[in-house]
Amino acid sequence: MVDYGIWTMLPPISVIILAIWSRKPVESLLIGCLSSYAIIAAFTKQNFIQIASDAFFQVVTDYDNLWIIFVCGLFGSLIALLNESKSTYAMADFISKFCKSAKSVLMSAWALGIAIFIDDYMNVLTISSCMKQTCEKKRIPRAALAYVIDSTSAPTCVLIPFSTWAIFYASSFYEQEAVKSLGFKSAMDAYVHAIPYMLYAVVALIIVLMFIMGIIPKIGAMKKEFAKVELTYDNVFNDKSNEEKSGHLLDFIIPIGVMIVVTILGDDMFLALISSIISCAVLYIPRKIITLDKFCNLWVKGFGDLMPTLAVLLFAFYMKQACADINLPSYVVGKCLPYVTAKSFPVIAFVLVSILSFVTGDSWGVPAICIPIIIPLCAACNANVLLTMGAIVSGGVFCSHACFYSDTTVLTSSCCEIDNMTHARTQIPYAMIAFTISAIIYTILGVAM
Repeated sequence: MVDYGIWTMLPPISVIILAIWSRKPVESLLIGCLSSYAIIAAFTKQNFIQIASDAFFQVVTDYDNLWIIFVCGLFGSLIALLNESKSTYAMADFISKFCKSAKSVLMSAWALGIAIFIDDYMNVLTISSCMKQTCEKKRIPRAALAYVIDSTSAPTCVLIPFSTWAIFYASSFYEQEAVKSLGFKSAMDAYVHAIPYMLYAVVALIIVLMFIMGIIPKIGAMKKEFAKVELTYDNVFNDKSNEEKSGHLLDFIIPIGVMIVVTILGDDMFLALISSIISCAVLYIPRKIITLDKFCNLWVKGFGDLMPTLAVLLFAFYMKQACADINLPSYVVGKCLPYVTAKSFPVIAFVLVSILSFVTGDSWGVPAICIPIIIPLCAACNANVLLTMGAIVSGGVFCSHACFYSDTTVLTSSCCEIDNMTHARTQIPYAMIAFTISAIIYTILGVAM
């Protein structure tokens, strides 16, 4: 393994700085990727164009990457069909009967986020589709809805031992002898015992609830979004009020219900979305809500509308590959962990995994790389293994919630129909509050345990 030294840190740092300065995530990610391969080429005397293009080809042909891209694209298709059927208006009218205030709308979104715990993608699509129109009626900016959704997707999934997140992390941890030696009967048994220590997930859910209740104020960019809604509400909403809103509630409930049921039974969001779109065809075409020709056009158009989102995801995958090729996780972990003590180990593990996951936009891959390094070191220095497991999962959740080019954050901004960087800038202060509180608690527990 080639040691690129401090140069390893240049690409991820440049991505973050450029994205914040320019508010252009695709260009920032591309520069970060190319700078990574320029460094690799300089150290290894390889052809820069060759290794950069080979890595890109590897990214675009990877099954998991293609699955995520097609799933996100099909989200766009389903959203376009639901909007065209005007069933989203019917859902908004139905929710408005029970949610009389802005606070109750966001509280409902928070509760739904906890209830839909099977998969974070399904969580994002379902709640955004249900709540967008209702938020407009109650003068709630889409950025606030996006923050609530993003704060209850991954955080809820890791706290419930029946989700895709729980299955992934449980199997990753149970491969380690230090975890097996604790005497748990199964991988999920070990995971369940670590759930109380997944502090970032718990704190993030509490922080968003306090935001909804007004205990934590609107901060920075979020405050500006609320002010902007007040200024533009009358013109924007009155224009939409004049539109025909004759949709039926079942035209929304049935496709979303099909998606949820197929996801639970088949454990495949791609199949679930295809099934949901087919159910739209069965519901809408015979009743002439949408013609066959328009249905096909909307399917393609909805997919195409998410092309900016898919571009961010594609280059986020490219950045993840570049960080792996330049050995970023191994370099950072290798430099930091040998110098920590048993008492400081959990908080250091949380901070390291959070930072590494954030800069790579990878809430599963980086923790999976770090687990075989961190857990044995944890056992070797007699740190608390369960507390460290919770810290690693918390780091992955922080990335999913806070990183502006993580798949969940990108999907949330697209489903809520707002700019990705607007979503990132409005929610990052609250994510950092949760991060800071979690780090403090990990520090205290590390000393106490």
